[in-house]
Amino acid sequence: MPNPLVISPKECWGLTWHPPIDLSFAAETVLLPLHAGEMAKAAASMPLALVKQGREWQLVGVCGLEPGHNLFIKQGQWLGHYRPQWLATWPFAVAQVGEKSLVTFERDSGLLGDEEGEPFFDAEDQPSGRTAEVIATLKANHGKRQRTRDALSALQRAGVITPWPEALQSQLGMSVPGLHMVDERALAELDDEAFLALRKAQALPIAYAVNLSLSQSHLLTRLARVNSGKAPVEENLDNFFGDDEELTFDFDS
Repeated sequence: MPNPLVISPKECWGLTWHPPIDLSFAAETVLLPLHAGEMAKAAASMPLALVKQGREWQLVGVCGLEPGHNLFIKQGQWLGHYRPQWLATWPFAVAQVGEKSLVTFERDSGLLGDEEGEPFFDAEDQPSGRTAEVIATLKANHGKRQRTRDALSALQRAGVITPWPEALQSQLGMSVPGLHMVDERALAELDDEAFLALRKAQALPIAYAVNLSLSQSHLLTRLARVNSGKAPVEENLDNFFGDDEELTFDFDS
């Protein structure tokens, strides 16, 4: 269970933190959270999916074929082209409490300290150094994540969310549960009012990107050959991943 520390001068008094030295903290995290602002680059680099988290749907990058093994991370290093922004801000996060958005730090991350390390605040009770940088990134992305949640809620209301095809999952040997996409037939059969509602919620770019990204699922089986946990990583992975073509969806327009 998450054990968040609210970032405030009072709660963080006498505490410090240590930035992660590499990406080993996510080596067992198979589904990486995404927001629609990074969706185009992510969709050109990995398969995307919609997953249910509690009552809400979340956009994620699918980084493995089985729980507990992120194929894009080996020996703490990222093997893919695009690296999701969530990796740059962990163990910080934004928690929504009523109308308030609170920046938090995961106490159980192993990165919390009491003497040596990065201070959370300076002598004037302002976020300092690396803390300020992470908070700025979280604030910049917060609106994008909220718009992404709103768009996914619109897709849910429209009734067009459907599981990944069983044939694809079987072909990949996928054992990660709960992966969903958009039912293109159901989308095409929506009446004008329902379709317009999705367009106004900026949900259509997400729907198209998720479905198109499934063509990247072959990367998972290829990565499994070089990142089984035993084989060394190829020094040059450019040929391994092929052309880095980007989709051109502009979520903010």
